[in-house]
Amino acid sequence: ISVSKRNAHKKLPLDLLWESDEVIDRASIEYTEVVFQLVKAYPETVMNGLKAACPVQNGNEKKRKFGVEC
Repeated sequence: ISVSKRNAHKKLPLDLLWESDEVIDRASIEYTEVVFQLVKAYPETVMNGLKAACPVQNGNEKKRKFGVEC
């Protein structure tokens, strides 16, 4: 499966990794590297999550240099 294509359940590989119960050490260097590579390959996954967590109200969107504040 491609990192940018969703499976039959509309999930990307990064979604599957985050939801997996098979991951033993989420603080490991290997896990962090895999997450980084998947985010780098398909950043829209994270951006969609941020949009869902911080919906724009009344069309007014504040621009920030870095960080996310809702």
